Parts: sequence; C-alpha cells; structure tokens
Amino acid sequence: MKRRILPVLFLLGIWSTQEVPLSALTLSEYSDKANTLIQSQQWSALESLMRSGIREFPDREWMYATLNQSLRNQKKAEEALLQAREMVERFPNTDRSRATLGYALTAAAGDAYGKGDFESCLKLSTEARNLNDSDSSYVWQGNALRKLGRFEQAAEAQELGLRKYPSNPWLKPNLALTYADWGKELSEKGEHAKAQEKLKRGFELDPRQSYILLRLARSYRDSGDFESAIDYLRKGEKQFPDDQDVRNVMDYTLLLRFRDTQKTASQSEIASMIEDAFLRAKSRKNYKEAEYLIHLIGEGLNVTGNDQRMRSIFQDLEKKLSDPVELWDYYGQKLYTLYRRKGPVPAEVKEEALSYRRKAMKAYQSAHPGRRTYKDVALPLGNRFMVWAQFDSNYMTHTGFAQYCYDFSRVDEGGSYIKPGGEKLNADDYYMFGEPVYAMADGVVTFVQSDRPDNNHGSYGFDGNSVSIQLEDGNFTFYTHFQQDSIVVKEGQKIKAGQLIGKAGNSGMSSEPHLHVCFYDQNWVSLPYRFKKVRIKDGEREFESNEPFKEGWIVIPK
Repeated sequence: MKRRILPVLFLLGIWSTQEVPLSALTLSEYSDKANTLIQSQQWSALESLMRSGIREFPDREWMYATLNQSLRNQKKAEEALLQAREMVERFPNTDRSRATLGYALTAAAGDAYGKGDFESCLKLSTEARNLNDSDSSYVWQGNALRKLGRFEQAAEAQELGLRKYPSNPWLKPNLALTYADWGKELSEKGEHAKAQEKLKRGFELDPRQSYILLRLARSYRDSGDFESAIDYLRKGEKQFPDDQDVRNVMDYTLLLRFRDTQKTASQSEIASMIEDAFLRAKSRKNYKEAEYLIHLIGEGLNVTGNDQRMRSIFQDLEKKLSDPVELWDYYGQKLYTLYRRKGPVPAEVKEEALSYRRKAMKAYQSAHPGRRTYKDVALPLGNRFMVWAQFDSNYMTHTGFAQYCYDFSRVDEGGSYIKPGGEKLNADDYYMFGEPVYAMADGVVTFVQSDRPDNNHGSYGFDGNSVSIQLEDGNFTFYTHFQQDSIVVKEGQKIKAGQLIGKAGNSGMSSEPHLHVCFYDQNWVSLPYRFKKVRIKDGEREFESNEPFKEGWIVIPK
C-alpha cells in the first residue's frame, strides 16, 4: 500500500507529521467501533480510535466529544479540560462543544476536590454552572463551598440544584452532608437550636446516614436535652441495628443523663436507669462494649446504696462478658465506695473488694508480660515527707489496677504532719496543704481539673483536682488531690521533670491533705517505678535507697 505524510492534530493544537494509513476505516466503521468500545468501557482503546478518526476526519465534532469522554473516564481530567477548550475554539457556539466543556469542567472540579484544592474546585464548578447549568456543577460547587466553610452558600447552591434536578442521585446525599457539617459547626459554637434545624434537614434528605443522626443526638445532648437525644438514638438503634457507634453514643448519653440528674432524681428513677443499663449491658460481648453502662450501674448503685443488687448484677455480668478482668477491678472499687459513703467499711467487705481488685491486676499482668518499670524518677515533693501508702497496700486506691501508686504527706523534722496548734479540723492545719508539687517526668499535659473544693472537718469528696501528663512512650503520670485552683499547667503544655505543676491540697477522695501519684499505661493500669536514690528515715534507722518506698518511711530529698 502506498503511504503519504499527513498532518496530525495533537491535543494541544500542535501539528507534526507522522506516517499513517490512508482511510483505514470509513466514518460509519469509526462510529460502530466507538459504540462497541463505549459499551465495553474500553476507554484507552476508544482514545486511540478517536485520535485516529480525528486525523482522518478532522471536521467531525462527535469524534472530539467522544475523545473527551474517553479522557474523562480514564481520570485524565486536566487533559480532558484542555482538549474541551480546544474543541470549543474549533466548533464555537455549538451545543455539543458547550456540553463537552461542561462535562470536562465538572470532571476537573471533581479531580481538584479529590486533591483537596477546594478553591480550584469552586472556580471550575462555577464556570461549569455558568456555562450550561448542569446537575453535577451544583454538586461540586456546593461541595467546594462546604469544604471552604461557606455553608449557607453551599446549601443554597445544592438546594437550587435539587429543585432543578430532583432525580440526580448525588445532590441529596451531598446536600445532606452540607447540612451535617453546618450543624456540627453551629453545635460547636453553642447555637444548638440552629444546629438541630440543619441536622434535621440533613437527615431528612439522607436518612441512610447514621452519622447525621448521631450529630443531631449529640447536639441535643450538649444542650442538656437528654430526653430528645435519647429519643433520636432509640430510633437510630431500630434503623441501624448493627451500628456500633449508635449503640456507643446511646450508652454514653444514658450515662451522662444519669450524672446530670442523679442529685434531683428519685431513688426509683435512679433504680430504673440502673435496670435499663443492666438489660443493655447483658447484650454486650465484652467489657469495652458495656463500659459506659457498667459505669452507670456502679455509680447509680453507689447513690442508692443497694449493695445486694450490686453483687447480683456484677455476678451476672461476670458470667456474660468474655473479658471480666476490668469488671473485677471496677466492682472492687464501687463495692468499697458504696459502703464508704455510708460510714466505716466492714472488714469483710473491704477484703471482698481488695480480692477482686487484686485478682484483676494479677490477670492483667499475666496477659501483659514485660511491662515497663521506670527508674531514677524525680521526686514530686521538695521537702521531707512521709509515705502514707505504699504499692499494693490495703488502701483501696493502692491496689488492683492502682497497685503501683503512692500517698505522700509533708512532715517536720520530728515526723509530725500537723502544724503546731493544729487540730486536724481544717486542711491548712497540715504542713502538706499548699506544698509545691513537681512533675516526676517529661511529657505533655493531657488533663487538668482544678475547680473542686478542698475538704475540711473530715469531709470526703469523690472527684479531686488532678493532672495527667503523657510521656514520650505513650504512658502517663498522674497526680491528684491538688488544692483548689492551684494547678499552674494547662492541657497541651510541654512539661519537664522537676517543673512546678501545682500545690498539694485535700480535694476529692481525701480526708487529710496528701499527694497521690502513679505511673499508668495506656489502658490506665498502673506501672511500677523507682525514684532516684534518696535518704530514708525509718524509725531510728537512716539509710539511702532507691527501692520501692514502704509505709511509714520518711523521705529526705537532697
């Protein structure tokens, strides 16, 4: 066959020369072959076919449109847009060229959106909307505006698009997402009524999306309307029976409602909350799934004081849950505090509580061999102090998962912790009250609570002023019973060992001023640690040691 040199039109309008066969296919054959490739979605082959066809028939507009279709379907958005703009120049003012450019603009807008370039997405989709007002131009314009935080404009655009194109499958779910994000922002600003209006509209548009319902429930919960939050979550549990997030949010909301109402609710109302939580907890597989419910049960029974019901519920859950280790520790804590609220704890109850907590710690350590022991730890106090509670003592806050915790209180040279003339009636009768407390290790502050009152006259609270600091390895140090409003660090602040963090006080579960300190792992189970070698006074004996401290020792910092 004879060959000749033909000019070839490239995508960017550049002409070159290449040897090609003369009239390899007829126009009808190009059309039939293109339709076959489109139906089989062979986009790369379609691109090659159309480039050949354009060389043979450079004035056939449909070939340029089909080439653009092949480029878009190969995700060559930028190339498709350039080719579409050239097509418009070659075939100006035709419906097909305008439509092709519109498709290319929205494809490029979607590509920019996927790359996180929302300004470009907005520019391209706006051009597409102005060009031919396509349904997809409303989708991408609204999505870009949403990502740029321009929620009102996003909703206006997509609402208009939905009215014009009610059958478009993407407008409703994307408009629902716009309302969901708008509602989230309003909730974070505390504008809950407006947030709920937007979130309701979002869920109306796309009731398949559980996350919109969850945001709506959280908005009601954050505004203090627990009953409305629970109503929506009950609907969610019916609509999304396998959604773990819906169950978790419901469980947590039930716990928060109890905490919010426990001081005003009647005993029968609290008992009803407990039984409802128990029924839900029995359907859970493990402790983590039931944790919020178990906390509601434990805290609720501490209010009602029903020790027998506590025993029966926890014994039942112990049989049902696949991992009762954490349940044992929690039960030991709550059984003890239930009796402690009533007065002195009977010896047999204390022993029962201790045995459960120690069983839990033994099982945990067996399941987690090789746990870290910290050495050469900095002392948290700068003056001489007495060890009031040692590791794994018979105090409830020093056993179980809290096995490796200490209690310290400042003393004078004679070993007294009471100031001259003090009568142990007020917190400031103690040397320890107001004593500076220092960080034991470097880290970042993750939790601060500083507004709880200090106890006086032997009173006893349950929620003390505390600081948690996360170490570089992910574990934590914990300090509690600070004096009210004395903590000088903030959440997110970097801390060095030896840095002042606050003053010792008598807040929380403390009848006398002291400092409670621990190292914890990421499961909030205490870890062993040893301080730097210090001088110790034990009765008449004095020596240096870096061994674990014993109760009654007086530590003399260097």
